[in-house]
Amino acid sequence: MCAAAAALAVMAISAACNLLDDDQEYPSVARVEITGTTPGPLELVVSDDFQRVADFDQGARYTVLVRADTSQVELDFVKEYDIELARRFYVRLTNHAVEVAQVRLTVAFDGEVGYSQGANLSESGALEFSEIFFGT
Repeated sequence: MCAAAAALAVMAISAACNLLDDDQEYPSVARVEITGTTPGPLELVVSDDFQRVADFDQGARYTVLVRADTSQVELDFVKEYDIELARRFYVRLTNHAVEVAQVRLTVAFDGEVGYSQGANLSESGALEFSEIFFGT
C-alpha cells in the first residue's frame, strides 16, 4: 500500500512539474508582408516590447509601446523580425496621405499566418495587430 501511495505521489509531483516547465515551443520569427497600392510610403511601427492595459471603467483595452521602431515603407514590403526572446509582436500600418491606400497586412509566425487583413485606408487610417504568446 505504501509503495502504491509513493508511486502516486511521484506521479503527481511529476505532473505538477510538467505544468510549470516552459518547454512549449514559441515562434522565433514574425514575418510582416504588406501588399497593395498606395499613393506614397506608409508608416510602419513594430515592437516586441509592449504591454496591454485594460481600463475597466471605460471597458477598453490599450496597447502601450515601451520601445518601438518606426519606418516609412514602400510596397511590396516583406521583412522578418526575431521574436524568440520577447515572445510578443506588435505591428501598426498607417496611411498619412490624403489619397486612399488599398493594402493587405499579413503577419506570419514561423510560417503560419496569424493575421491577414485587407483595407482601404484613408488619411490616418491604420491596421493594427499584436500577439502575446502564452507564458509571457
